[in-house]
Amino acid sequence: MADEEPHGPPAALAGPGEDVVGAALARARTRLGPAAHVDRDEHDGLCRVRIRLGPARHGHTPQWGVAAHDSAYVAAELDGGVARLLDDRALLARRRPLSGPLSGPALLTPPMAGILVHECFGHTSEADNYLAQRQALGRSLGDAWTRAPLTVRDRPTARPYAGSYLRDDEDTAPRTVTLVRDGRWSALLTSRETRALSAGSSTGHGRGARGAVVPRCSVLDVEPGPHAQAELLERVGDGWLFGTAVGGFSVREHLILEALWARRVRDGRPTDDIVGPVAVCAPKAALARQITAVGSDVRVHSSPYACVKDGHEVGSTLISPSLLLARCVVRPLEQVRRLVRRARPPA
Repeated sequence: MADEEPHGPPAALAGPGEDVVGAALARARTRLGPAAHVDRDEHDGLCRVRIRLGPARHGHTPQWGVAAHDSAYVAAELDGGVARLLDDRALLARRRPLSGPLSGPALLTPPMAGILVHECFGHTSEADNYLAQRQALGRSLGDAWTRAPLTVRDRPTARPYAGSYLRDDEDTAPRTVTLVRDGRWSALLTSRETRALSAGSSTGHGRGARGAVVPRCSVLDVEPGPHAQAELLERVGDGWLFGTAVGGFSVREHLILEALWARRVRDGRPTDDIVGPVAVCAPKAALARQITAVGSDVRVHSSPYACVKDGHEVGSTLISPSLLLARCVVRPLEQVRRLVRRARPPA
């Protein structure tokens, strides 16, 4: 994989002064109908589009978005985004609530897999988090994370994606860092303060205001594996296919993945039994150990939503194929939210 050849479709061609995003949004509104709420903004050279189909209701309203340092790239992504919104709307019409926790094998679609990678390998490989959490995690550099030969890189100069940059907030030129190589923890993201953990030289991932700079992940890129989705579904057998991601975050050494829907798989085939909203809450090390195969179906999510750490926001992009989990526990989203509220100390 070439470090400076990002995945994704080529940008659409635009003439001087042509509003390709406006034209693409007009087509999107026609296809989606009056229920579509569209937000568009451009700030600091980043073009963002967010679309939802109805009132904002976490876990219940289909939503999609894209951001990039190239309006033509944003325009080119809109058709695919509209198709996913229409698919989600159709699935929600057949969705039922999940009454309680269930366990079994699961296939994470690329958007869900990207969030797992971001929370489990991206944030955990930020040097300050590594120093604070490695004892609780029970993992150190060189240790195995996954049973599958998973490779994850952080590529901060991968334009035009959200989260990419040419120099960090300490004016250091960033470099691509391989965080996980063939399933083993291989490197960390550092700032000047934590450069001792990267051979004495910052990796160029220092982000934040002066006096509050910390290492941050940016464009996380998972190397594709050899397995088509149909093959991975066969390996699921009886389990779950996790669909559209609606959120993800970490609470110390635990991660939470939230999905709009999950689809029951029987004998390696998705059924019409669709539940949601659902979530997975698990220790990072334990869930990563369940990754047993990597798909070939890479998808890019150049996100319009900020990633927040210590009150500081940065952009992020997730580039990932599907990931197969040998086992996980799926719970109703609200049940997990209640667990998280009890676990977090009061402000």
